[in-house]
Parts: sequence; C-alpha cells; structure tokens
Amino acid sequence: MRYISCISIVGGVKPLLDLNVLKMSALNHQSIMKTNIPIVISLALLALSTLNLQLSTAFAQGSLTPPGAPAPTMLTLNQIEPRTPISSAPYTISSPGSYYLTTNIIGVSSQNGINIYANNVTLDLNGFSLQGVSSAINGISIQSSYTNVTVRNGTISAWGAGWHGIECYGNNVILEHLILTANSYSGLYWQGNNGVIRDCMVSGSPYGIFMGGSGLLVVGNNLAGNTVGIYIVNGANQIEGNHVTGNGGYGIEIPSVFTGATNNIVIRNTVRGSGANNYSFGSSQIVGPIISNAVSGIITNSNPWANFSF
Repeated sequence: MRYISCISIVGGVKPLLDLNVLKMSALNHQSIMKTNIPIVISLALLALSTLNLQLSTAFAQGSLTPPGAPAPTMLTLNQIEPRTPISSAPYTISSPGSYYLTTNIIGVSSQNGINIYANNVTLDLNGFSLQGVSSAINGISIQSSYTNVTVRNGTISAWGAGWHGIECYGNNVILEHLILTANSYSGLYWQGNNGVIRDCMVSGSPYGIFMGGSGLLVVGNNLAGNTVGIYIVNGANQIEGNHVTGNGGYGIEIPSVFTGATNNIVIRNTVRGSGANNYSFGSSQIVGPIISNAVSGIITNSNPWANFSF
C-alpha cells in the first residue's frame, strides 16, 4: 500500500490519504451526480407540466367554432315605432297610431283621399303625393272633435270641385313640410283651434291658407300664385315669417266684416306682387309696421317686428 505523505501527530504517525481511496470517492461522487440529474430534470418537467395545466385552465377560451350565423342586433323601425302602411284611397284612419304612405295615391270620385277619425294620429306622406281628380273631395279630411294629429312630408294637389288639399276641423293639429298645389278652393282650410302650420309650400289656389279657427301659429310658409295668400276670419292667431308672392288679391287679409277676427298678431312677413293690396286688416289687430319699397334699397327701419311690402 502506498501513502502520499504522513504527518506527525500526538501519539504517533498517521497517513493523510490513500490515493486509491481518493479516486474511488471521486468516482462515487460522479456516479451519484449522474444518477441525480435525470431525477432533477424529471421533477422540473413535472413542475412545468403542472404550471402549464393550471395556466391553460385559467385562460381557456372555449371552442373557436361560431355557434351559428350572425343575427341582427338593431331594432327594426316597426319595433321602434309601429306604423301602418297606406297604399290606396279612400282610406279611413279610425285608431290612434302612426301611418305612412308607401306609394303615390290617386283620388277617387266623390271621396276624400284620407279620412282621420281618431285622436293621437301621425300621418307621414313619406315623400309621396296624394293626387286628386276633379270630382273628388278633399285630399285629407280631419274631422271635428279629434285632437293631436300631425300630417307631414308630402305633396297634395288638384283636389275637388270647390274643396281643399287639407280640410281640418280638429284641434291641436300640426301640418308641416307639405306641398299643396292647384287645389280647387284652398290649399289648407282650417276651422279647428290651436295648431301649427309651418314650412309648407302653397300655390295655385283661390285661398292659399284659409284660417277659420283661433289659436293658430302660421310660420315660415311660402305662398305663391294664389288669389289670396293667407285669409283670416277668426281671432287670436299669429302669422309670422311667411313669404307671400304673386297674388291676384291680398297677400295677407283679415276682413273687417268678421267681428271675431281680432287680436291677430301679424309680424315679420314679406308680401310681394300686389302693390297697395299686399295687406288688408280690420280693426283691433296687432301688426308690425309695414315697410314699403317700390325698388331695391336700404332698409332703414330697425323695428324687429316689421312686415315688408314690395
């Protein structure tokens, strides 16, 4: 046996290490390390697998296959505002609700185009026209005692022998964005109370707008080529901001013969084409000053309620 060295210690001499023993120890250590490496790797892979499973469970998205074809998500017009179509005349509205034209409609002899016999009605002409015939009656008739009616957005022309584009005996009625032309007596004939006529074009009738009711606001309309543009036979109405041209008679007229035609407010209107006959008022009216200009010129009157005549 070989020893690499000895040291002296108390009690005698002892060898330090046997080289063979040292080599065997190193070999045993390497063997243990080689044996443990696969175990460590296996444990690491197991830990990663467990973590990956947990993450997959936490962030799972489910199937990527669509359940079916896309479905509409917006409400239809009928779901928002249920409406009833009108495609022919004569037609009678007898229930509250919203109605609309689906096409141009031709009148029938001795009949109104559309009759309104109900409260709380909206009639949208939807850009279409109610075309009369010579022997028909009114384009639209709103009967007395019915309230809260609106008619808008279309053309009403050539109705009746001595009748009207729209005949209104109802109250709280709004007529707006309409074209009324060549109706045999008047474009709009109003005998009800408390309503609005606005943003309409009225032409080619003996009376453009005939106002027999009270509490009406007539604002922002264009009237052209009627015999009388606006004719008022009752009181407490407001006629404002209308443009009236080419009349055979008066542009705006309130005859004194009608004793109830008082306290009408007439402001900010322009009437052109009839000279001295542009305006005619009975007593007890509330009228902005009338500015007359025979030729083009500078307006010197600063009154904000002034009417113009030229």
